[in-house]
Amino acid sequence: MRPQSLSCILLLCAGCGDGLPVAPVSGTVTFEGKPLVGASITTQPIASGSDNPGSGSFGNTDEQGRFELELVQPAVKGAIIGEHRVMISQASKAQSSTIIQKTADGEEFRTDDPNAHRAGISKWPAEFTNGSLQLTVPPEGRSDANFDLTLKAGR
Repeated sequence: MRPQSLSCILLLCAGCGDGLPVAPVSGTVTFEGKPLVGASITTQPIASGSDNPGSGSFGNTDEQGRFELELVQPAVKGAIIGEHRVMISQASKAQSSTIIQKTADGEEFRTDDPNAHRAGISKWPAEFTNGSLQLTVPPEGRSDANFDLTLKAGR
């Protein structure tokens, strides 16, 4: 096989299946101005000129509300370059309802965390989970994929 033919085949395959372009994505999620701890973020590329825009990505927030996305398949850090629908779900009660505290003499014990559910609300708004939120992933990636979620007045 000629080197030119091999180059053409490699270029054609670069846009197929697992060869879709991926860029690093990270950011923070806040709820009413405070970090949303233990939230899950999922993204799904929006098709533009293709029946298969590629795999979605996911991430979970840490104690500061920070997250980093990873492709569902293959397991690679980042998200596919382009437009995405974003779904954010709050942490379940079971994830962060206890904390470890220490007595005066240094002995550890578990207790209910009084702040564990400060962001929890009885009915999580649909606009946070129905794909209404969107994210653009540029070829260079982004570290400012921030979402400041707020309740609309009247809820």
